[in-house]
Parts: sequence; structure tokens; C-alpha cells
Amino acid sequence: MLNEVRWFAPEPEVRHAFSLCRVLEAGTPDEWYDLLGVVRMPVDRQAPDKLRGRLLPWALATLTAGEYGFGRYHAGYSTLDEDGEPDKSIASEDIDWSGSTVLVPAEELTGINRRLFG
Repeated sequence: MLNEVRWFAPEPEVRHAFSLCRVLEAGTPDEWYDLLGVVRMPVDRQAPDKLRGRLLPWALATLTAGEYGFGRYHAGYSTLDEDGEPDKSIASEDIDWSGSTVLVPAEELTGINRRLFG
């Protein structure tokens, strides 16, 4: 209709974040995740996958700075729901942490030792 104004609701903003969880009862049927924190990340709306490569460095820096103890941790890059909780996963990393560095599986050490010491 002429001179009729229609308003369209704006698309809801998709928010992205990194999150860190401690994995409790790791490797058992009772395994569960304790959410330690969520950090909202600014994202290029045209290329939200650009943050994928920053997830692991962020998680390791967070574990180091927070003086987190020995255990398994789960870092995630996801969208956020209306309550600010992680929603749709884009990328994730499981980290076995010694309290100061990443633990390396024994199979990888065996291969490294074989290459180094023949």
C-alpha cells in the first residue's frame, strides 16, 4: 500500500564465546563438565571461523594464568544462548593439564623417543 510503513524486526545478534570447563569423572560413564567461565569474543560476521585457531592458545593461557591444577579440561568455541551459556559448538579442544603444561600421551612420547634415540 502506498504510504504504508512496515517495520521489520532486526535479526537477533549471534554472539560467540570461548568457554572453559573442567571435566570431572573423566573417562567414566559419570563424566560431567563444570563450566569455569565464558568469555564473549568479538567476531567478524563474515568469517566467524577465524577464531578457531585462537581457541587452544586462549585455553592454555587461561589455564596457566588461573593456576588450574592437574586434570582434564574442555575448551569450546560456540555461539551463546539467550542466557549467555554456550550453545552451538563451532570448535572444541580437550586438554590434559599437569598444572603447568599440557600432558602428552605415552604413545606420542614413544614415537618421539624412537625418532630421537633410534
